[in-house]
Amino acid sequence: MVRRIKLVSRVLNSETEVRAPADEDQARRRRLPLPGEVTVPPADVYETGEEIVVELELPGVSEKDVQVQLFAGRIEVTGLKRELSAHEGSRFLRLEREFGAFRREVAVPAAFDAGRARAILANGVLTVTLRKPPRRTRDVNIKSRRPGE
Repeated sequence: MVRRIKLVSRVLNSETEVRAPADEDQARRRRLPLPGEVTVPPADVYETGEEIVVELELPGVSEKDVQVQLFAGRIEVTGLKRELSAHEGSRFLRLEREFGAFRREVAVPAAFDAGRARAILANGVLTVTLRKPPRRTRDVNIKSRRPGE
């Protein structure tokens, strides 16, 4: 049986742990996924004049194992990182990579056109591009009101 070790990047910074009050430290630890639970991939969100872009780190994940769902004001990315088979006759000296289900919800700060969304998985990064709807202007007729009308 292979024992899974959590990623080093998921370990809280020791300086933060020392400075944090005990109850805040315990709350932070509860938010980290336990072995077998769903992991949360890191994400970046930025916007340009025409687009909102969400990038998630998904190293070793295949396109067929990722689902992107669009909702009003947020997107949800779920999937599975499949475990690689061990080389025959070998034994692990260190095993830090995580495998299994992942899920990430990302709030989208502006309206977007769901029909024009794109998702590309390349080099271990999922890039979801959401096009903003065009700004619409409308002329308003001004009517003058005269006393007695």
